[in-house]
Amino acid sequence: MQAALRCFDAHGYEQTTIARVREASGVSNGALFHHFPSKESIADALYVEALSSFQEGLWRLIRRRPRSLRAAVRGTIAHQLGWIEAHPDLARFVYMRGHLDWESPGAAAVEALNRELASAFRRWLDPLVQTGEVRPTSMLVITAIVSGPAHAIARRWLAGQLEAPPSEYLDELALAAWAGLRGTPATAAGVSRRPAVGNITLELLSGEGRVLAHGRASAELVAGTRHSEHGAIDRKELRK
Repeated sequence: MQAALRCFDAHGYEQTTIARVREASGVSNGALFHHFPSKESIADALYVEALSSFQEGLWRLIRRRPRSLRAAVRGTIAHQLGWIEAHPDLARFVYMRGHLDWESPGAAAVEALNRELASAFRRWLDPLVQTGEVRPTSMLVITAIVSGPAHAIARRWLAGQLEAPPSEYLDELALAAWAGLRGTPATAAGVSRRPAVGNITLELLSGEGRVLAHGRASAELVAGTRHSEHGAIDRKELRK
């Protein structure tokens, strides 16, 4: 498998033949085909091995029960970038491969690994969703917000386009992901946000509470909660 990984990294997946893998590994045809009947089966095994290795760190993070959403997001991205820096050949192979043929045995193993981890993350996040710290959304979107930008930077580093290692961007990536998970959902399409127009009465009071002057005016009222030092004053916000 290590010989195959070196071949995939040096020559690309399509250009690598099983004969080249056998030659690079120094094993006989019989020994090779006893374990792997095809190049695809070797690639599947490498992919599953890479994913299992990567997810071990995520499982450790979940079991430690991070103290906050911010700590969990930072820990997840830190592990992601650290694993890529420690295993650049495997990471490059996973990016190159993209995904496995869904009818292959390896794909079934990958699906099981992902499903179990996603369920664990969802159980950990549920209390934060209930308290409003995380806005409700799917695990697909959560994964994209947390891991997507880090993947983009890692790909550029693996391609030799960045001199600084991906971990140099950890703080910025973690802050952006944390803000993304806590962000206020966008207004639904078609929902009117036009303010209502209403009349208000104004009074000018003296220090003793005597009315010195009064008048009336019209104003736009926007739904929301406005607080002052005296507490919540209304569920309307006055906008000039």
